[in-house]
Amino acid sequence: MSRNNSLFEIAEFLKGQQQLTLLCHVRPDGDTLGCAFGLKAILEMQGKEVQVLCADRVSPRYRFLSGGAAELKGEPKGCIVCLDVAAPDMAGVYKELALQADVVIDHHPTNPLYGRLNYVAPEAAAAGEIMVALAKELGGLNQKAAECFYTAIATDTGCFKYGSTTGHTHLAAAEAIATGIDLKGLNKWLFQTKRKAEFELNRKAMENMHYFADGRIVTMLITLAMLEETGAGADELEVLSSVPIQIEGVAVSATFKETEAEHYKISLRTDGSVHGGEICAQFGGGGHAQAAGCSMEGCYPELEAQMVEVLKKALEQV
Repeated sequence: MSRNNSLFEIAEFLKGQQQLTLLCHVRPDGDTLGCAFGLKAILEMQGKEVQVLCADRVSPRYRFLSGGAAELKGEPKGCIVCLDVAAPDMAGVYKELALQADVVIDHHPTNPLYGRLNYVAPEAAAAGEIMVALAKELGGLNQKAAECFYTAIATDTGCFKYGSTTGHTHLAAAEAIATGIDLKGLNKWLFQTKRKAEFELNRKAMENMHYFADGRIVTMLITLAMLEETGAGADELEVLSSVPIQIEGVAVSATFKETEAEHYKISLRTDGSVHGGEICAQFGGGGHAQAAGCSMEGCYPELEAQMVEVLKKALEQV
């Protein structure tokens, strides 16, 4: 039966490997990429051969982690390590590879412990928080790894604003900062530098916002046409999903992103009064209490109505 292992057990296993393949989840964010390239930096300092694979392209925002690389494709070598990959399906075209994972490190509570060795800590605000602790077991944190792990932690906590942030989160970030990373420059790039496309997409998306349940529920639609018109990409989409929940009085927001005709990815954000992950699980998705996602197919007005009905019922039970 699968079980949670200790970080010591995982570190000892990794020390014994010479070739490693690190897997990221689809639509890679700062957490999965930061974990992968941070671990890569540590293991390569120990003379190991390490590669990072991801089914989807790395957005411009995070290419400083990948050395400028947009594509992370290749043939797997050595042991397989999944980082921030909540389930094998989240590895996309590398699902079969994930099913063979030697090590799984994650913080999603829905993770089924699918690796031979697992360390899943739902109390961690980001997988990067776990990686800082793992670095100690592997011999220490170098500056390159620290930059990656700080990125993982800061982006997955909304720059430490989300309710999942704890004292341990700040301590992990402090350890990364103590190595001498360029904190000012890093935060400016991650949180204060925005492309014109983001502002244009914001403007268009806000014209497609609808309020329900006396303003406690908000939906927002982002169409393929809007993406084409603005030139916006994954970075802008990631940020925009967290905008509606900032509106005073809103308890839960659902952002519908059209991926193809009558196919949508939904990003759910909550104020914590309802569990987003449990709601998205009803549609085959999952995630955290305040940030979760799922997919839906069909006519948008009907899908919106279906989601709103579920959200209303969830709020009625609070």
